[in-house]
Amino acid sequence: MSSAPTAGRAFRALVWFTARRHARVRQLGWVSFGLLALLCGIIFVISNGPVGWRLEGRQRPVANPADEKEPLRMTYKEYGEERLPLYLALPGPPTDFAIRDAVASSYRALMHSEQFLNEYALLNYVRWTVRTLFFTFLMPLLCLAYATGSLGAERESRTLLWLVSRPLPRWALYLAKFLGTLPWCVAVSMIGFAVMCLAGGDLGHTAFAMYWDAVLIGSVAFAALFHLIGAVFRRPSVVGLVYVFFFETLVANLPGSLKQLSLSYYLQSLFYNETAKRLRAVQPQSVEVYAPAAPADAWAALTAATVLLTALGMYLFGRQEAGDEV
Repeated sequence: MSSAPTAGRAFRALVWFTARRHARVRQLGWVSFGLLALLCGIIFVISNGPVGWRLEGRQRPVANPADEKEPLRMTYKEYGEERLPLYLALPGPPTDFAIRDAVASSYRALMHSEQFLNEYALLNYVRWTVRTLFFTFLMPLLCLAYATGSLGAERESRTLLWLVSRPLPRWALYLAKFLGTLPWCVAVSMIGFAVMCLAGGDLGHTAFAMYWDAVLIGSVAFAALFHLIGAVFRRPSVVGLVYVFFFETLVANLPGSLKQLSLSYYLQSLFYNETAKRLRAVQPQSVEVYAPAAPADAWAALTAATVLLTALGMYLFGRQEAGDEV
């Protein structure tokens, strides 16, 4: 004989039903996966190309483009092997020779330092793939595809009115839908990050070990934000896309304190702190300009944002009128 239905059983059933429903990928999810596949293909081609992410094969900027003797296309390695000997052989007073010799010695030391070259390649890789592509763009988009569809899809399919008629408080409905959606947001973010790192080869393996925890807490915070957007707005996908492309992309990189309102600011703070800790020979030049938060502060801010956004969503969803569901 089955036990009598209870609010706890109904809550768990709704969590399980929500998790199962997300197994059907919506249109925005396919778009996100397509962009992920495209970017992973580009990263794979660059990582396995003749130059890759290393410094030696990069073209050296021309000091004086008007000088016809200065080659317009020359890599750092070619410059060190071909131009430096000619540069040191130029006639001049002893003081000029001493300065040229000091500059050339420093350049040769860097170009023959395996630690510097390896760390430069890693920094170049994580700066473009992890910080620019994944933290600022792909991870919010992956979470957006699932979190806004939790309640947004219910409203679009006109089943939200049926859902709120169940014998559960509205705040409990909101929480159950969030708990059923959260594992998907975390899973697609972690798997997407792992696939991107896999496309980067050895550099990607190192990057995954450095930043997987930031991806974990970041996906939880973005899931809470987009779940709130899905409960409040009638077109949550549009509002979420505007937030990702404008607010997170622009505000998170502005000088001053305004960027502290962005979740990406704290994710990038974790990125800068971990990068500065791991890379000793090469340091990101924009750390002092960006002024990242301390790791403990960034973790506390993302955790607090998750709790506050979830509590705010439970409050707002609980105060919506019945007419708002149709």
